[in-house]
Amino acid sequence: MPSVAPEIEYLRHLIADGFVGEVLSITLVARGGSALGGGSIPDRKTYGYLLDRANGATLLTIPVGHTLAALRDVVGNLAEVSAVMATRRPTATAVDTGEMLPVSAPDQVLVSGVLASGAPISIHYRGGAPRDDDGLFWEIHGTEGDIRVSGSSGHTQMVRLSLMGAREGETEFRALKVPARHRPGWPEDVEAGNVARLYARMAEDLQHGTRTAPSFEDAVEVHLVIEAIESAATSGRRVVLT
Repeated sequence: MPSVAPEIEYLRHLIADGFVGEVLSITLVARGGSALGGGSIPDRKTYGYLLDRANGATLLTIPVGHTLAALRDVVGNLAEVSAVMATRRPTATAVDTGEMLPVSAPDQVLVSGVLASGAPISIHYRGGAPRDDDGLFWEIHGTEGDIRVSGSSGHTQMVRLSLMGAREGETEFRALKVPARHRPGWPEDVEAGNVARLYARMAEDLQHGTRTAPSFEDAVEVHLVIEAIESAATSGRRVVLT
């Protein structure tokens, strides 16, 4: 879903048009939100399943997974990864009942790797909410410039993103405003707007035989990267994606 966000669409165009030149490296540090590795959940009935790694709904599979989809759309596929995942908060409090519950899901996900282009990439997701509204720092560093993407959390599919950029010779980052053509007639709410854009693309593809919406194959590719990260973290070895 983040792949159809106006900010991600515009970012993709900026990179393709050479704003940063050749991409040299990617750095991303983000927070996963209070219910994912933050040491507490609002209520056990609704959020308790997030604490058990076996349920498959974790820091890696939700916010990291969505962000991997956006990364892949902007800078291409990962070719190899190394990873560390850790559960540093082994318990969480259910706010509604006061219960202390066991946690097996990781609250730290660190990935280092190389894109198919050869550019190195570093990702660190931390459980819990940020202390302020700065929950995402994503920098694309290139031969001719840099772009920074920021947001209130690492859930790139759910929060409004901001773009800042600086090119060769500039000493300060400046706002990169998303052109109005990327937001025509869609709901202003981030989640509703992204879902509406996605459904509209799917409908257009079905009508005209085009392929503009993220596909099942795209989802498989993202899950192959998630699987590679899990394998690398478990084995302590670098995993090459084919």
